Amino acid sequence: MKNLPRPVPGHTRPFPGQKQTKAPNSDYHKDEPPAAARQAEVARNYLKLAAKIDELNSSSPGSDGPMVTALKRHNGGRVLVFVVGAFAEMPEDVSRICDIIAHDLARTHVLY
Repeated sequence: MKNLPRPVPGHTRPFPGQKQTKAPNSDYHKDEPPAAARQAEVARNYLKLAAKIDELNSSSPGSDGPMVTALKRHNGGRVLVFVVGAFAEMPEDVSRICDIIAHDLARTHVLY
């Protein structure tokens, strides 16, 4: 309790912002936004999960089984993930997904 800030004279408790602000540490100034970090994490987990499925289906560990091979054939193994952050920030995969949908709809519904 010694390290807590002292209240302003006339006030009974510290300023409200003192409890709610984030301390400037290494996480404070990250290069990528949280939504982009989550997108990368989810995409990596897809490959890990495919490797686990291959191991369960009698593929040798460390080699690419049928699931990993099929996943790597599409988009170079990069999984497009739809992630939206707490403040509606969206990484680049969201616009790529929208582009893919728009191109497919245009190819289906527009006659040349």
